[in-house]
Amino acid sequence: MKKILSLALSVGALFAFEFATAKKENIDITKDYVANVYSPKQVMVATRLMGYIKSMPVEEGDVVKKGQVLFEVDPADIYSMLNQAKGAVLQAQSGVLMAQMAYADALKDYQRFKNLYKHGAVSKRDFEKMQLMKNIRKKQVDMARGMLKQAKAALARAEAQLKYSTVTSPIDGVVTAKMKKVAEMALPGYPVVILSDIHNIKAKSLVKESDIDKFKVGMPVKIFVPALKKSFPAKISTIIPAGDNMTHSFVIKYTFENHKGVLPGMYAKAKIVVAKKEAVVVPFAALTSRAGIVGVFVDDSGVAKFVPVKQIAQVGDNIAVSGLKGGERVILYPPANLEDGQKL
Repeated sequence: MKKILSLALSVGALFAFEFATAKKENIDITKDYVANVYSPKQVMVATRLMGYIKSMPVEEGDVVKKGQVLFEVDPADIYSMLNQAKGAVLQAQSGVLMAQMAYADALKDYQRFKNLYKHGAVSKRDFEKMQLMKNIRKKQVDMARGMLKQAKAALARAEAQLKYSTVTSPIDGVVTAKMKKVAEMALPGYPVVILSDIHNIKAKSLVKESDIDKFKVGMPVKIFVPALKKSFPAKISTIIPAGDNMTHSFVIKYTFENHKGVLPGMYAKAKIVVAKKEAVVVPFAALTSRAGIVGVFVDDSGVAKFVPVKQIAQVGDNIAVSGLKGGERVILYPPANLEDGQKL
């Protein structure tokens, strides 16, 4: 008897159904627009040297930190300039030393002739010649020191040029483009790497003229990034008033409230609330299909009744549909063999 009762309970459990009540709610009608993530701040990194690119340890899409090495230019020519500048400094130092020695001799001769002139031993003309020679030697010392200063400045420039052979990132960013490759010639002022600032991220959409009235500055939006499988809150920050004459479309820009993990160049979708509507909401688990028609099964006085529905919008974990009045008892997870008119 116990076995028969246990079997009856097991069979009954196989046909047990879960139910939920279809509810009327005011829902947001949304529309998705393709969006692209970008950085308003782009930095084109160039070199101050002309030379072949020796190494480039970054690739497009790499996230780099401020101060990280982007590329190196072969400094062979700079080493030659550096050696020449060092030689010029040594030569200028030697020139200063020789000028100082000549000035010291001229100063001694001047002092000697000065004493002789006081005692009338030499003529005024000879004394003035010695005085002129002393002044000339003094100016030669000043000129030699000036040449040394110039030589040291040239050496400093050569040393600075050597530092420029290693180019580092000026910002925290992502590498969006590489304009040169290893072994290619880099020229001063021409960008080698293009960076986008990862701390200043926005998104933008191209919107048809017929939809532009749906957008208002300050309107909240959701930016869904498929690569991250995540939505980010944002607001419409800019509506560029000039449309494209060829496509009759307008650019809409969005500002993120939080963009952690979002990188320039990522594909996204902007979800905009275009209207509000009263609709009947049921769980996703209630949806099924019969003969290719989407619908739900409702409990009609103990009988399963298949009701075709049309999906309107997703509402959290539920779906808004048309075809129901609200208040119906819908069957969740209806089995594939459940038929219209079957007793529950």
